[in-house]
Amino acid sequence: MKKKGLLLTTLITTLGVGVISVGSAVLTHASVRYYTVKTINRDNLPYHATTQRSAYVYNVSHTRKLHNLKNYPNTTWYVSKSLLMRSSYTGKRAVYYYVTSGNGRASGIVWRGYLTAGINSGTSTTPNTGSSSSNDSSNSTGNISSSTNAGTDTGSSSSSTSSSSSASTSAPTYSTDSTQFNAKDAASFNKQIIQLFPGLIEDSKLDDMASYILDLQDKYNYGDMQTLADKQEVQLYGGHPYGLLQNWNDVKSPSVTLVKDQLINESNEIDYSNLNKYIGYHIGVASKAEANMPNGRKITKINYEIYILPANPKITPVP
Repeated sequence: MKKKGLLLTTLITTLGVGVISVGSAVLTHASVRYYTVKTINRDNLPYHATTQRSAYVYNVSHTRKLHNLKNYPNTTWYVSKSLLMRSSYTGKRAVYYYVTSGNGRASGIVWRGYLTAGINSGTSTTPNTGSSSSNDSSNSTGNISSSTNAGTDTGSSSSSTSSSSSASTSAPTYSTDSTQFNAKDAASFNKQIIQLFPGLIEDSKLDDMASYILDLQDKYNYGDMQTLADKQEVQLYGGHPYGLLQNWNDVKSPSVTLVKDQLINESNEIDYSNLNKYIGYHIGVASKAEANMPNGRKITKINYEIYILPANPKITPVP
């Protein structure tokens, strides 16, 4: 009996060690969620939240939640870096901003889709770097990150390609009403954006994909949106097309010049500094105007989505 008890105790101890070892391995793997692909320095540009739902500010390695934007309804965030990051799990890439609150108390990285350019109406016009007297009226109980550790700027900020048609002096005149723009002008604006990518071919599937993603952004957080986007890829292509690249951003008015400036000067999944490597790719574009008031008012921003894909991509089947 004593031998059996000893054997059982030894077995339990061994299994326990095994479980702990496996658990440690899982935790180690989980600690690396995102890798920084490219970083571009920004000039402390002011932004504010576009959502009142939970939207988290993370530490630079994207392993720990530091703050929740919904707790900062009156805060202006100042963007000092754009980071193109890749998930170690899905391989998907997204652009994050390194932000600091106006009073300097909160900082970290946040997905750029949760922010829009401009001063929050409840804050001062310049970042407060030394005192706590800012109009930032929000509180946070999270840990504060004081530095990005994201490396130096490895991205290019100059364009080697230009489109003769994109810089046309006879640019269309678009409505300043959001409802009118979405109903009548968006298609023309999309064509102008496509002209920024000479040598690429418009693809209706990618147009549909871009439009679908823009609609999702009004309803879902980033994680849920990515899940639904993956399902849409499978529906359109029968699996996940290899080489699909995405860029999303917004501009204050329907100006293709503003779009081009963002493509050149910000961290993007699509490398606009070397468009020659995408010659023959297919492209899809969608845009959507937003206003502060429902039922159509003066445009406050234009969201746009760009997808490009090799002409004959390899399709990864869904298990």
